[in-house]
Amino acid sequence: MGVWIDAPNEPVVDVIARAPMAVSLVVDTSGSMSGDKIENARMAASSLLETLADGDIVSIYAFANGVAEVAPPTVLSPATRGDLMNRVRYLHAGGGTNLYGGVSTGLQRLAQAPASHPVRRIFLVSDGQANVGPSDPQTLGHLAANGTEHGAQISAIGVGLDYDEHTLGSLAVQSSGRLWHLERPHQLAAILEGEVQLLARTVATNAVIEIHPAPGVTILEPMTPGASVQGNVLRVPLGTVFAGQHRDVLFKARVDTARPGARELATAELRYVTPGATTTPATQVAPLRYEVVRDTRAAEASAAPRVVAMVANVEAAVAQQRAAEALMRGDRVEAERQFQFADDRIDGALAAPVDAEVRTRLQSSQTRLRATRARAAEAPSPAAARGAALDAYDNAMEASGY
Repeated sequence: MGVWIDAPNEPVVDVIARAPMAVSLVVDTSGSMSGDKIENARMAASSLLETLADGDIVSIYAFANGVAEVAPPTVLSPATRGDLMNRVRYLHAGGGTNLYGGVSTGLQRLAQAPASHPVRRIFLVSDGQANVGPSDPQTLGHLAANGTEHGAQISAIGVGLDYDEHTLGSLAVQSSGRLWHLERPHQLAAILEGEVQLLARTVATNAVIEIHPAPGVTILEPMTPGASVQGNVLRVPLGTVFAGQHRDVLFKARVDTARPGARELATAELRYVTPGATTTPATQVAPLRYEVVRDTRAAEASAAPRVVAMVANVEAAVAQQRAAEALMRGDRVEAERQFQFADDRIDGALAAPVDAEVRTRLQSSQTRLRATRARAAEAPSPAAARGAALDAYDNAMEASGY
């Protein structure tokens, strides 16, 4: 079963004022960030301060062996912006990688943001493996998930080829945030600017989708990363939703097929808050139904093209993750097999009569997939293969909405 949301795009959102933001920039300043990386981090921090609007709240933290407060939560204004610009010049590299401490501090500050600032984001920049404090993806993912209780999400930006993509991916998924792979640090400023521009187009905050099954229906498993089943209710936190954003929810369920006929499957419920309008959540509800027939061909013909595309997209994303893992262990034959499977699945979805927007997304995914596949095939060294693997992982995360 597939459920999706398509957030309204321009000009519908013109009537909604830009929601004030509370932002925490959390920068890895371990020894491996020395040189171009830390210099580009300083430039990106300055660019971020220029991109944010007066009235936004920003805090800046550096983490190495410990966590240093570069700037406490500060309301941006012509009077404060210059001082913050001066502070980021003192970011310097040296020490270990206390990722847990950096993220935890950033989340604590966002939790203290006033209700007037509903869009809350950590921009996390790291180039290495967490090695101080709790460092496994599960613990850090749980930390990120707890932050969503205060509306905080994480945009995790991995710089170079040595960061832990699984940990940063867990932070992004568990907070309903985003993951970025930057092989070259000079791209950092543009990524931060782009993230702020997307958040400036926020149309909903604290958004969540829940699937409540009808009597006799059992939800077996979610196929969408970040979804969970709690007491036979499927829950997918979305957090902040920006104009034009698209999110899919795909899951498997066991239904009653004892007799022919139409019946209730579940109720899909979307809850969210419209920034600036009210703090009371709005709700949209969509009934989900199914029909049992004895004609196999009729059942096959009834498959919704958009859901067929969703299944193909999920399977292609999983295959790209497997290709990435194969490349990292040096198995290029298996990586090529997984890339071919992913390509075939997208080809199959494109053969269905999907609408233009879905087709464009699938074609974009396929273009990235083929570029990564070619890069992997031509990689002259383990480092180059690692770069292709991170590209594949990044592609898979983007296809999943992260």
